[in-house]
Amino acid sequence: MTTSYPAALPLLICVVVAAVAAVGLVGYGLPAIGRGAVAGGGAALAGALAAVACVWGLVSLFLDESGTAQACQEANPALYGQVSGYRVSYLPPALDCRLSPGGSYPAAVPGFLTPVMTVCAVIAVTLALIAVAERRHTTASERPGKRTP
Repeated sequence: MTTSYPAALPLLICVVVAAVAAVGLVGYGLPAIGRGAVAGGGAALAGALAAVACVWGLVSLFLDESGTAQACQEANPALYGQVSGYRVSYLPPALDCRLSPGGSYPAAVPGFLTPVMTVCAVIAVTLALIAVAERRHTTASERPGKRTP
């Protein structure tokens, strides 16, 4: 049985980076909304939620780091006898139990986290683009002698 256990140090670094990013984005987003920059603040808060979901998944991987086989057994006891190895992903956080006949099944990380991260990231990018467009429009309209359509 081949294994690819998640390494504790990369997991710890990823958790710290994602947690710091989440705190920083909340620290930017809330005051921005208070100043009236709703799109920019909303983008920051959506990004913070994506980072929190990432931290949750990474912590789930970290907690199961020493018990990868046990996580696969708990996730699907009926298929556990066919497990030939594991695949770990840090972004998005995932632990897949590979089966000898082919295929795999997820373990350890809640299945809803990847869709939550994806939706939040799309919302954050969309709101950030809207904020940039609003800022350009505002800047262009404040220049003397310039007209905006």
